[in-house]
Amino acid sequence: MDPITILAAIAPLGVELGKSLISRFLGQADFKPANIDDWLKMRGVDLDMFKAMNDAGGANPSYPWVEAIVRLQRPMVAAVALGVWSYTQVAGMPSDTVNNFAAAIGFYLFGDRTLFYVRKAGGK
Repeated sequence: MDPITILAAIAPLGVELGKSLISRFLGQADFKPANIDDWLKMRGVDLDMFKAMNDAGGANPSYPWVEAIVRLQRPMVAAVALGVWSYTQVAGMPSDTVNNFAAAIGFYLFGDRTLFYVRKAGGK
């Protein structure tokens, strides 16, 4: 795998690690809600962030069937790219270009959610 690809995949986790270490040793105490309204506001912010991540990348407002097709294209492209990568590995024809593209697809599939959970765990 290309070192730039590895760096691009690991850099966001390193940034979050640095932020969590700074907040742990230099930051103030954790915020604890004083009443149920503050707790509900905190959970509302978490829910809004999750909805924003879920809706990220959606097309402009259109018919529901168009939106469904657009959203279903992404997993299909990822499946085709990972299938091509698998074929080149099994057939003994490895390619740096295909490997880097498969790494980008893997980060697309798993990296953003991993970063979301790391950020959420760091905020506790």
